[in-house]
Amino acid sequence: MATLGIAGAKLALVDKNGIVLTGTDGIFKYTDQATTDKTGIFDVTVDTSFGVASVALTNLFGTTTDIFGNNKLVYKSAGKGAAQTVLTVNSLPNEIKMAALGMPSDGKGGFTITGKADPNNRVAYLAESAEAFDIDKPVYVGMYMGTASEAGATLTSNNANDNRTTDAITIAGLERGDDGFGKYFYSSAPKFDKSAMLADVFKTATTGGTTTDGGH
Repeated sequence: MATLGIAGAKLALVDKNGIVLTGTDGIFKYTDQATTDKTGIFDVTVDTSFGVASVALTNLFGTTTDIFGNNKLVYKSAGKGAAQTVLTVNSLPNEIKMAALGMPSDGKGGFTITGKADPNNRVAYLAESAEAFDIDKPVYVGMYMGTASEAGATLTSNNANDNRTTDAITIAGLERGDDGFGKYFYSSAPKFDKSAMLADVFKTATTGGTTTDGGH
């Protein structure tokens, strides 16, 4: 999958069925948009977050085991990988980041460091790049749900230069029923449908055929 750069990403909180949570349950729950939010999707753009720095996917495939028979290597037993993403954003809004990480709010600007990720706080994302040899044909990767965490944070003194840090969030993937972890989407495919892609990654109660339960 040859790609060129990174053009943006979208984030949402979802319930255990992969249905997008909105309003006071969604990604905007710690912001002043909580009562007006209808989509539950945060768009990571240059304007909102100074853009996406990188999207790194690992563990997409499991290991293989040799199977021998009649003194020959006759088969490979394939294990399943545990898909994981490190999403690095230049400056994710604090309240959006805390919602994605599932950190509890005290309602007064404080967010509790609990020491562990919240498995019931699930994040879905869709990232956009471009094909390496055709910038007009975006390549997308969407992950249906995962548990987000941030292993560490370093605050560094400025010197002659600004010492900036980025927001690097690790999303450990979960499978959404029989749908798997997610999908690649190629806009160069003859029947590519952007609306269908968005509806697939960010399911609603209508498209998903179920109702939300707050993620528990």
